[in-house]
Amino acid sequence: METLNGGWTVIQKRVDGSTSFDKLWSEYKEGFGSPEQNVWIGNDVIHQLTKGNGSSLYVSITQVSGTTLYELYGRFSIANEAEKYRLFLAGNVTGTLGDSMLNTIDPDEHDLSGMYFSTHDNNNDLSGGFNCAAEAGGGWWFRDCYSAFLNGLWSSTAWANPWAPTIRSGTSVSKTLMMIKRH
Repeated sequence: METLNGGWTVIQKRVDGSTSFDKLWSEYKEGFGSPEQNVWIGNDVIHQLTKGNGSSLYVSITQVSGTTLYELYGRFSIANEAEKYRLFLAGNVTGTLGDSMLNTIDPDEHDLSGMYFSTHDNNNDLSGGFNCAAEAGGGWWFRDCYSAFLNGLWSSTAWANPWAPTIRSGTSVSKTLMMIKRH
């Protein structure tokens, strides 16, 4: 917890495939897994921790080669369940991973800010009838469908573009981490 002066709360962590992230809406709402290994802290908790838009988001991916890359988003929050855990991202974006969540180069395709959370049993993406969560095998803030998705089928070639264009295949991922910190 010493990353960038500490004070971070882990909201997502994956270190192996022992926990499936292809879960129901209710499971993402409440959270699942164990903090020592693989965890999603729960969308209700993330909302409570980030409401007011006064948090930063730190994302890191460790590759099987041992290289860890990160991206820091200046502002991060999600809405409540009534608003389908809508994602809000803004502010300065820095790091070594590359921005795959705001991606101002092609906002119609890749900007996840304002997107609703989706699971295979609660489809809220903008893909026009296609269910990105069901196809991708995990819950996330999908647009049409994604260029950033940390909850895919672990260590599988089916997990394409965990963080495009930097990380193109889930087979090259050995750890993912999402942390938040209040300003």
